Amino acid sequence: MKIIEQFATIQGEGKHLGTPSYFVRTTGCNLRCEWNNTDKTTTKCDTPYTSWKSEKGYDLKVEYNQIPKNIKHIVITGGEPTIQKDLESSVKGFMEDGYEVTVETNGTRYVNIPGAFMSISPKLKSSYPVDGTAWVLHAKNNQFLKPTSQYMKTNDYQLKFVVNSKKDIKEVLRVTDSFLVYTKLRVPNDKIYLMPQGITKEQFKERQKSLVDLCMEYGFNYTPRLHIDIWGNERGR
Repeated sequence: MKIIEQFATIQGEGKHLGTPSYFVRTTGCNLRCEWNNTDKTTTKCDTPYTSWKSEKGYDLKVEYNQIPKNIKHIVITGGEPTIQKDLESSVKGFMEDGYEVTVETNGTRYVNIPGAFMSISPKLKSSYPVDGTAWVLHAKNNQFLKPTSQYMKTNDYQLKFVVNSKKDIKEVLRVTDSFLVYTKLRVPNDKIYLMPQGITKEQFKERQKSLVDLCMEYGFNYTPRLHIDIWGNERGR
């Protein structure tokens, strides 16, 4: 498995918010996320060094003495971990050594990794890039309904939607209803998280109140990005 970095921090998003964790960040992504902001700027993926300008990376070799002894939670993130050919064996190895494992994915590829907690972030239409070549790649690969539905049948999971504006909620509702076609089960509201789009504290503050209001209205969970609140968009955090 090719990775870019590994580091100890806290989980900043979703169900395991605040949990001390050891992050393993893979290189490469099959999407090219980019959002339009109200000030006419655009925000690309918060880790462009794994997607837009992906670094080559190096082979994963875990030195367990690097992991603080009180950390029992491994987060495999990216980029997009499911494009790595040996994700299954890496997850299995961590779990056999007594760790709980979260895999953060955009949900576009299904990999059989029983026992892992799947943190799935389906990308909405507001994530589509401006650049034509990148748009084609993003549109071609952003097919998440069937793979994500498979994870919902085989793994514990959460659905974490990056919301750029209030109008995105209509698509969130359409997407969650669509999973019913594949799974025959409605997605429980307590598995759905709304997270404000942005890579700065100011961008979060601009969107967080309206997002909390939506969570209250629809019974979804709100998640901040706690690591950015603490450290900013700092690499290795």
